[in-house]
Amino acid sequence: MPTREHIDQKPTSEQRSELAAQDTRDDDDRVATTPNGAYTGGYAYHELDDDGEIVCGGHSDGRFVEVTRAEAKRTGKTPAGSASGFSA
Repeated sequence: MPTREHIDQKPTSEQRSELAAQDTRDDDDRVATTPNGAYTGGYAYHELDDDGEIVCGGHSDGRFVEVTRAEAKRTGKTPAGSASGFSA
């Protein structure tokens, strides 16, 4: 099964599904992601802190939406590589 360390480019749909399945954190937690079809081509979801801010750094002020982890997984998103509490 692939891990984030073994993927050096944008993961394929199959790889994203496998990585998301490895994320056993609560699917009801809120995460941030880019809207589907966004120009950024984002494919990851990002953990939020208690103030609703993205935990992992390095993000522009691009457009993000807040969804449940389950919804992010269902729409083909994968955990961000530097997501707090998850090391894929």
